Amino acid sequence: MDFAFSDEQDEFRDMVRRFLEERWSAAELRKLAETPAGFDRGTWKQMAEELGLHGLALPEAYGGQGFGFIELGIALEEMGRRLAGGPFLASAVVGAHAIQLAATPAQRAELLPSLASGATIATLALLEAAGRHGADGIAATCRRDGDGWRVAGRKIAVLDAQNADLLLVAAREAGSLGEAGVSLLAVRADSAGVTVKPTDALDLTRKLAEVELVDAPATLLGDAGAAWPALARTLDLAAIAVAAESVGATARCLEMAVDYAKSRIQFARPIGSFQAIKHKTAEVMLELESARSAAYWSWWVAAQPEVSAADLAEAASVAKATCNDAFLRAAAENVQIHGGVGFTWEFDCHLYYRRAKTAEFLFGDPLWHRARIAAQLGL
Repeated sequence: MDFAFSDEQDEFRDMVRRFLEERWSAAELRKLAETPAGFDRGTWKQMAEELGLHGLALPEAYGGQGFGFIELGIALEEMGRRLAGGPFLASAVVGAHAIQLAATPAQRAELLPSLASGATIATLALLEAAGRHGADGIAATCRRDGDGWRVAGRKIAVLDAQNADLLLVAAREAGSLGEAGVSLLAVRADSAGVTVKPTDALDLTRKLAEVELVDAPATLLGDAGAAWPALARTLDLAAIAVAAESVGATARCLEMAVDYAKSRIQFARPIGSFQAIKHKTAEVMLELESARSAAYWSWWVAAQPEVSAADLAEAASVAKATCNDAFLRAAAENVQIHGGVGFTWEFDCHLYYRRAKTAEFLFGDPLWHRARIAAQLGL
């Protein structure tokens, strides 16, 4: 079996990289980080209309490009290199897959085309104050209200909620426990009873917010109380997406460290000639290659149309844990190799370290994913 990328996929990678280097430079990244939105609407529109990124993995029937998770992974890896994308992860990946997996065909036809075009930004509101990633962590409640629904609860660390037009809220009917009774509901962000409060995140390049819902009007997606299998699959795809971003960022950290080690002169020699620096970069390179292999394998698993929930969960946990560890190591060593200036605002090292720490806890940290793998193996 040939696991190499095709010529078309390599060309796609080059196109995305060139676009991001032009439109999401380090200077632009810093400027956008200081804005409430964190991204440029013109660039967002261009990503949708000229590159077709927002609908990359969506079926053509819903306005998408009809590709799979491998192409999506390539795009995410390149965005990770630049710490770019804005609400791409929240909307084009997590939100789009949640709708595609949980909603009815009619609801998909209604909602997905506007996500594919970039006209609508969606995000998944799942995590709550307890911090648990499974169905047991969902305490928000929903109830029928005539022909519609109402939802109440508080969600934390919601990706790009302040930019979202559509909130996809996981909630349960009163009295239900565990996976039973969990529903997914679509809530317009400007509805009565919805309060979005941006939070100060460690990662300056990724926006997070708290969402308070007080009897907010909602639309049920799919069947009542039956959303958890779709949500579990969405969360695994989200973990794979974060792993893809982490691989790109890890590679960029290594490049930054090597470039600096070649140019920084100490004792009349480039510091890259010192054995300690060589060891650091060599160890990061080994971790990068391991992470890249785990990530690429997870993309391939996710791209299989009939992949089982167990196989997808295994691939997601292996990729998330491996790529998080590699990214954290690379980001920390990048700071150390830069020395004193690595801690300064003027250098970009801290931006990658901030992203590494935030990525660690998105959709389950490495410890949680390793525990899940152990449980699957019966250990």
